[in-house]
Amino acid sequence: MDADIDLKGILGLIRRQLWLILSTIATILVLTLIFTYSLTPKYTATSLVLVDTSTKNLLDSSNILSNPNADNSRVESEVGILKSDRILLNVVRENNLVSDSEFGIKISLKDRILSWLRIPLPPAPTSDEALARVLNSFKSAVTVNRNGLTYLITVGVVSTDPAKAAQLANSMSETYIREQINAKVSATLTNRDTIQNRVAAANAAIVENEKNFDTYITANIDRLEKQSNSLGLATLRAELEKVNQDRSAEMSRIESLQKSLQSQDFSTLVTQLGSDALNEFQSQRESLATRIAAVDDNSTEAISLRAELAKLDSSLASAASQEVNDLQQTVTGYQQQANEVRQKIRSTVLQSNLPPEVLTEIYSLQQSSEIARNQYQTLLSRLQELDAQSALQLPDSRVVSAALVPTVPSFPNSRMILALALLASVGLGVGLAVLREYFIGGFVSENQIEAVLKVPLSAIAPRQATGDEHHKLANPTSSLADLMVTAPLSLFSESVRRLRLTLDQQERKHPVAKRAGDDEGAIIMVSSALPSEGKSTMALSLARAYALTGKRTLLIDCDLRKPSVNKHLNLEPNHDFIDYLRQDRSSATLTSLIMRDPLSNLTVLLGGRRSDIATDELVMSEKMGRILASARKHFDYVVLDTPPVEPVVDGLYLARHADMIVFVIKWASTPQSSAKRAVAALKENKNPDAGIVTLLNQQDRAKMSGNYSYSGYYTE
Repeated sequence: MDADIDLKGILGLIRRQLWLILSTIATILVLTLIFTYSLTPKYTATSLVLVDTSTKNLLDSSNILSNPNADNSRVESEVGILKSDRILLNVVRENNLVSDSEFGIKISLKDRILSWLRIPLPPAPTSDEALARVLNSFKSAVTVNRNGLTYLITVGVVSTDPAKAAQLANSMSETYIREQINAKVSATLTNRDTIQNRVAAANAAIVENEKNFDTYITANIDRLEKQSNSLGLATLRAELEKVNQDRSAEMSRIESLQKSLQSQDFSTLVTQLGSDALNEFQSQRESLATRIAAVDDNSTEAISLRAELAKLDSSLASAASQEVNDLQQTVTGYQQQANEVRQKIRSTVLQSNLPPEVLTEIYSLQQSSEIARNQYQTLLSRLQELDAQSALQLPDSRVVSAALVPTVPSFPNSRMILALALLASVGLGVGLAVLREYFIGGFVSENQIEAVLKVPLSAIAPRQATGDEHHKLANPTSSLADLMVTAPLSLFSESVRRLRLTLDQQERKHPVAKRAGDDEGAIIMVSSALPSEGKSTMALSLARAYALTGKRTLLIDCDLRKPSVNKHLNLEPNHDFIDYLRQDRSSATLTSLIMRDPLSNLTVLLGGRRSDIATDELVMSEKMGRILASARKHFDYVVLDTPPVEPVVDGLYLARHADMIVFVIKWASTPQSSAKRAVAALKENKNPDAGIVTLLNQQDRAKMSGNYSYSGYYTE
């Protein structure tokens, strides 16, 4: 049941504040639309890069897989390299972003304002500062992310120009792969240069050891022959010299060929090697070069011919490298022959009857030469491998999906912005409705009145028509208070009777004091915070409610600033109440002001015309006090229709005479702040024994969560 009541309360709040909620939603949505479509659209282009963590070597047919445990670190490292300043700077330079209208240096709004104010501008940035600014601007438009735990990296670039976004995204991927190849080539060349320096030293060691060995044999050949009684040493020494000469000549030739291969001097390679296969390759190369020179550089045929030429150069380099390797085998053969001769010399010498010290010297020289040769062969083989690798490096990453020109802007996301704006506007609208309903706006419920004003609610009077159409046509000036007589079973009449019941209960709790030994009537003051809240209508209705029960009832129109009871009764007094209070006896008497209600046994003291002077002195005068004291003696109930508390102080002075105060609040209209101030003022100025009750007037049942279930009881 409580949940049902809460739901009805929420629905009622929404219905009452629907215009505020809808206007808030409409305003925010309109502003959001204006803001969204005033933004410059931006486009995001993305390319996809795959990182291959295996070790690749074209000279080795088997790829060596890396450690899977290190793959995550490897891919994350590649992400860091891809978005490093080195890659971004290369993209900035290659695409000339320094002079770009979006990322380049441009006059800022601050500089324009300073220029307009004729204030000296700061010095222009240096080239390094300008490049740094462009780098920071471009960096903010770049996103590089790894796709989960995969080996894929997404490279995205945001730009106001979709074509530019795609171009820059592809440029980043291409620059990254190119830099990766350059880094691998640079590392290979560095290793090659290091080994090449060692090759020269190893070669010098071989020469030195061979020279020492040959020098020793040459210097001691005669002595060795004599000591060993061997005549073949001289012949072996001559054979060794010839083999060494042939090997040195072949090594010099190989070194020259390697330099030509490194510089891709194919003409020299073909001339020096002179093989049929290389001659055929060179002939094809010259033919392609002639055809390329004869066509346009930018034509499709030229591009195709250059690709074919590059492929032919690769084949020629591979064939030349193979023949150089074959020559190396020849050097190896010479080395083997020299070794065989040295072995023969050694065998001959060792088999000879030589002194031990001579044999030791020969063996030491031979071992030094052998070690130097092995080192040289190892370094030379590694040098050739690095030379080949430097020209045959492959990147560890490749573009698997190039960036395409985006057709839909990535910013602003109109649907998401509008959806969020709608949610925010609904929340704000409901929040403003709650704020207006319970803190700023009017009162709509009993709990709300009692919580804010700390005063009990006596009744709720509905907003209701004055009668049927025939009655309106017959009496256009009829008052809503007439329903007490013309429609006694209406909801309005019942609410007035409920107010009367509450006042009776208050009277029993705080009975009016006996004065002069006689029973005196009760003075009921009807007040409100602001004008036009139905105060006069309720005062007349309450007075009629008492009169209809047979009580002697007097209604006094104390709103001297703006009297209106005479309009509700459609009566005009002969004189004005204000004249009587001003001691103007020649123009007014109390008897001339008192009239009878045409619809009930109600006595009315009419106010008459509006006052053009301040009336607070009149209502607090002794004469007003005597009138009220006399009214207590002659009537059971005296109802005072008083001015509103906020704009006029008259009601606060009249509150001193009242035994009970009815504070009228207009449903969903009277501001809570005004009502709180008015009630506080009444509490400060009223009789200490007087009670205050509230009446919620003109309730609009159409704006509540639902009609009362018993409303048909009064209409049937």
